Amino acid sequence: MAADVPEIREIQEGQITTVVAEDLEIKGTIRFKSSVMLKGVFEGEIFSEGLLVVGPTARVTASINTKTLISHGSITGNVAAGEQIVLKNTATHNGDLNSPFVMIENGAVFNGSCVMERRQQTFVPEPSVETTAYAEPEPAAAEESSESSYGEENEEYES
Repeated sequence: MAADVPEIREIQEGQITTVVAEDLEIKGTIRFKSSVMLKGVFEGEIFSEGLLVVGPTARVTASINTKTLISHGSITGNVAAGEQIVLKNTATHNGDLNSPFVMIENGAVFNGSCVMERRQQTFVPEPSVETTAYAEPEPAAAEESSESSYGEENEEYES
């Protein structure tokens, strides 16, 4: 099972396709397939089929739907990631997380709920050759007699 966990590796800025600089403030919707690093301020929605890196100077207020998120900065909003979410030790996240794999480093701040549902293989047991039928137990008649004997005992002591 451990082999199914995605490898968390450090991403260098040079490996990222697009970098949004620290001095940019953007409002709107971002859609991309490869990789983007946000260093500035963003407000809106993010849809990604690849990697989203939120840099340490970034302030993001958005609903995010991505394959992988690595956050070093501040995010306010819900995140759904198909593969994994990593909150590094400098990250602050206010909102819910939904991903099969989540890693929150010591020092990160996370305020929200987290759902980690993984696709599981369906296990279908083979039908057994033997079957055993169990009969329902018959109601005991002793319950009625114990009540009547209890009442009779009390009568004896009263006399």
